[in-house]
Amino acid sequence: MKKHILAGAFSVCAFGGLTSCATSTVDDNNLEPVVSSFDIQTLGYVDPFIGTGGHGHTFPGAVVPFGMVQLSPDNPSKGWDWTSGYNYSDNQLLGFSHTHLSGTGVGDLLDVLVMPFRGEYNQRADNDLGRIVSEYSHENESASPGFYQVSLPDEQVEAELTATERSGVHRYTFSGHDDAKVLIDLGYAQNFDKSVATFMRVLDDHTLVGYRISTGWSDFQPTYFIAQFNQPFSYQFYREGEPQAGPFINTEKSEVVLNFGDIANQPLVAKVALSYVSIDGAKQNLAAEVPHFDFDNIKQKAQQLWAVQLAKFKVTDNDEQAKRKFYTALYHSFLAPQTFNDIDGSYFGADGSAHNSQEFKRYSLFSLWDTFRALHPLLTISNGERVNDMVSSMMAFYDETGLLPSWDLMANETDVMIGYHAVPVIVDAYFKGLTKVAPEQLFQALKASAMQERFGIDLFAKYGYVPSDLEVEAVSKTLEYAFDDWAIARLAKALNKEKDYQYFSQRAQSFKTLFDKQTGFMRGKTKTGDWVQNFSPTHVDHRTTDYTEANAWQYTWFVPHDVNGLMALFGGEAPFLEKLDTLFSTDSFMEGDVSPDISGLIGQYAHGNEPVHHVPYMYSLTSQKWKGEQRIKEIRDTMYRDDPDGLSGNDDVGQMSAWYVFSALGFYPLNPADGQYVLGTPQFEQVDIQLPKNKTFTVKSVLSGETSDGYVKQATLNGKPVNMNTISHNDVMQGGELVFTF
Repeated sequence: MKKHILAGAFSVCAFGGLTSCATSTVDDNNLEPVVSSFDIQTLGYVDPFIGTGGHGHTFPGAVVPFGMVQLSPDNPSKGWDWTSGYNYSDNQLLGFSHTHLSGTGVGDLLDVLVMPFRGEYNQRADNDLGRIVSEYSHENESASPGFYQVSLPDEQVEAELTATERSGVHRYTFSGHDDAKVLIDLGYAQNFDKSVATFMRVLDDHTLVGYRISTGWSDFQPTYFIAQFNQPFSYQFYREGEPQAGPFINTEKSEVVLNFGDIANQPLVAKVALSYVSIDGAKQNLAAEVPHFDFDNIKQKAQQLWAVQLAKFKVTDNDEQAKRKFYTALYHSFLAPQTFNDIDGSYFGADGSAHNSQEFKRYSLFSLWDTFRALHPLLTISNGERVNDMVSSMMAFYDETGLLPSWDLMANETDVMIGYHAVPVIVDAYFKGLTKVAPEQLFQALKASAMQERFGIDLFAKYGYVPSDLEVEAVSKTLEYAFDDWAIARLAKALNKEKDYQYFSQRAQSFKTLFDKQTGFMRGKTKTGDWVQNFSPTHVDHRTTDYTEANAWQYTWFVPHDVNGLMALFGGEAPFLEKLDTLFSTDSFMEGDVSPDISGLIGQYAHGNEPVHHVPYMYSLTSQKWKGEQRIKEIRDTMYRDDPDGLSGNDDVGQMSAWYVFSALGFYPLNPADGQYVLGTPQFEQVDIQLPKNKTFTVKSVLSGETSDGYVKQATLNGKPVNMNTISHNDVMQGGELVFTF
């Protein structure tokens, strides 16, 4: 892979020399770091190609932190490993679309495809795909935060991409003297997505507007856009390859070819703004964010935003490979949730109507089954100023639909995974003081999710567990509902709602009902209370058994809210540890229809999927903490690598990456709703976390002597020994120094 990560980047910093860039400071009014100039070296540690190969499902294109637009290349190949539109194994390109999902297990989006090309459109698209296909080489491809570049020799064009929050900016440098052309294709779709209505109109010889309404994983997704060019064009509309006359087109699938003539050595710049509300919204977004055609200026601002975001974590260490993995994991952790409102506050609601809020920024793309575990806790440290807007966005979703989101994709509830995991995210935000929403409103929304009469939630309330003969994935649902209910009980207690506290506390203990002492596993029961027959802890059948993308070995440990209670079910620490050891040491063989999500195996531990992410940290709450350190190091080294096939499973909108970030720092939110971090083992000599109000939390690794065995002998917080092997979120946010002595 070509790794000139910052190809075409600065010769100087934003306001000073490259070799002497200043660090960021903090503005106490908005709690965001403000840079006058920045250290470009940090950006150089980010490799957006990590995770684009194998099952990582990430994309390499241009985006700013939490941005609405993800401008990235798309391959013609279809399949599970192309859910982001791109896989590093490919060498053919269809163009660059403006919306992409990072690391998901299902594909969608890929809106407004743009392709620079040469030749006659009908001839170039005369193939099995019915589309222009151009080959490229990774040797002539590069990416960095906020920037992507690739050479397309078939088209004699150098393509460069950058982005603002709501806009994508293209620069195409054509060589040769054939007419330079650009295809904009609104009918293009991959994976489960398809267009149902498209519209485009030419406003003048520099400007095109339109919309694409699609259905797929997201049932109803309207995307509006405006595209402006720095050079004039002539145009021809097409309906699925057939020419159409007129200044506009309105059909299910539409394309337009823009002809710029002979513009050799005159870079063509296109700026494309999106809105999920209206064409006028897209126009306002473009006017506010990209009022000019200065590509380098936009690229510099995008890189500056990333420098600010990544500068919140300063690593001091000589392990260059580990720093690349760490900063790339941070980068992937800050792609979502993504901005979903226009510059004037307008947004497309989950009720299918347009809304406007001046009080909060609307976010979408809440992959909550994944991200409640580590990504959202990470954001409470790195971006606390955004958390209230994220909570308010989930509450707006509740106001619009009557329920909090479960898996919100562009204001559509996909219901793709189990649990009601907006609950722990909101509860965590409340107790960390990061939301302004009235607690009574929060509680009513949480309770509504827990009292649904679908997905076995009503059965859970009736039987005290989800019966396997009445609902699929019954064991996983019981365990995850129990955890969510623990979070509700915590808020109920704080609000002096004693009846609710008692009720949800009882439901939170439902995990005990499904523990089979004879086998030592969480096991399904029928409605009559009998164990499900023909039980095998290694058996997997995707979406047809008692477990969600897992088996009994992996789900038995999902009791993050009561590790001591789970330990007691095993009969105490010794048998608990014996079983935990066996999880990692037993044979990895699984029988049945094994989902590709179940990957990254160490024994039956499957790091490539989320249900087990907290498990190595359970050792930290026992007398054999060193075993957890051993596993954490093994996972860091083997499940995260510095190459395109560097992730052991799909990144799931940043959850896999957030696990690595926490685990490299040396602590992890085993229970992501109790405000505590369980200590593990740090990877670096020192990490300084920049916090609001000019505070810093420093994590250090210190050797006690030349005979160190590599395991933590002691941890101190501000000079005092850490009790119970945990620190609190408040400890971190107050600033100070956490020292691990080896």
